[in-house]
Amino acid sequence: MASPRAVSELLSSDVETVGPAAFLRAVTEYLYGTGVGSVVVTDEHDVPVGIITGRDIGRAAAEGLGFDTTRVREVMTDSLVTVAPETTGQQAAETMREHGIRHLLVVDDDGLVGVVTATDLAYATPDAPAAESVEVDVDAHDRYDEGDWAFDGPAGSALSVGDEFTFAKTLTETDIEQFAEATGDTNPLHLDAEYAGATRFGGRIAHGVLTTGVVSAAVARLPGMPIYLEQNARFTAPVHGGERVTATIEVIEEETTDQFRLSTVVTDEDGEIVLDGDALVLVEAEP
Repeated sequence: MASPRAVSELLSSDVETVGPAAFLRAVTEYLYGTGVGSVVVTDEHDVPVGIITGRDIGRAAAEGLGFDTTRVREVMTDSLVTVAPETTGQQAAETMREHGIRHLLVVDDDGLVGVVTATDLAYATPDAPAAESVEVDVDAHDRYDEGDWAFDGPAGSALSVGDEFTFAKTLTETDIEQFAEATGDTNPLHLDAEYAGATRFGGRIAHGVLTTGVVSAAVARLPGMPIYLEQNARFTAPVHGGERVTATIEVIEEETTDQFRLSTVVTDEDGEIVLDGDALVLVEAEP
């Protein structure tokens, strides 16, 4: 049996660092421009004092913080979790799960060695436990409530032809990585920045089915108890990590008293269509 691989064999040693006084705009542009998942925050002595990830950026956006006025120290995670280079991948995955994180700093007596991510571990230790679970707040009015999400549509207890609904969400690098882990679709187009950068896409892209999931999120918010029966989709443009997409669904036909045909379109931040299609849903009364 092969010996367990140590994180020193899995980590990325090419770590980008930033000072705590830097503005959030520069870090955001770096994260989403390069496809990396984190930037380590260091003090004037190059000692790590925090880490900033796509999740931190998303929270800042949800709170309405100004990216040109907010300092990194106001957003970074300062409760650092570290492991030694000789730590095994399995042990590192368990540490991530225990702390609910996806990035670990690897340090030795001389300081920072590198960063290892949940995706690094997924490649090397496919049977490792999941790094984190996601909790979603639920309330009676918007049964799925999350700061970055936005839903809009006509009020009412029944669907009518012409009704239009929208659901918007930023598809983060973390979303893409979690989807890969949940489904096993580890195509390097979605996970390997260097590989994807050499393709026609110029960088990592979201799974097509993940983009379709934004349509499903809109369907989930229809009045009553909607049940997906059919989805036809054509992917017309890629979606990169960090892009905000909007699903627009319109009731175009009432096929029976409880089945409805919907047009389904997803657009990116620039209004470009990235998915075009139609769906059939069954809408029953809620229990």
